[in-house]
Amino acid sequence: MFGKHVKAAMISTALATVLAGTAAAPSAQAAPSAAAAECGVRAHDGRLWCGNRGDAPTRLQPFHESPFNGLLKSTFSYFTCWSTGGLHGGGNTTWYRTVPDWISEGREGYVPADWVFTPSWFDADPSRYGLRRC
Repeated sequence: MFGKHVKAAMISTALATVLAGTAAAPSAQAAPSAAAAECGVRAHDGRLWCGNRGDAPTRLQPFHESPFNGLLKSTFSYFTCWSTGGLHGGGNTTWYRTVPDWISEGREGYVPADWVFTPSWFDADPSRYGLRRC
């Protein structure tokens, strides 16, 4: 019985954290741990701010066959918009565009949604949560 209550409390806390990230952004003075837990679109700039896998290659177009144009080395990044593209390991076709930390082509690149720590319900329709379509 006790285990069920602990598990329910953990799930509620996790869900509240995710939903809070989509509704409001922490202030610039927020602790690093608060920023790392955030994953949502900030109202003041319309960008998705979220954790991501480090050393993520970015591509010119939103599909795996597209040439690399950079590397996203940071593990907390902003994404300017989203696009439908090739199917990826996350089981969907959502890709997010960002400015890579290292750029070879001098412009933004695309990262598949499975490299960004967004929930699957967000990936299903990022525009619903305030992120513009590319």
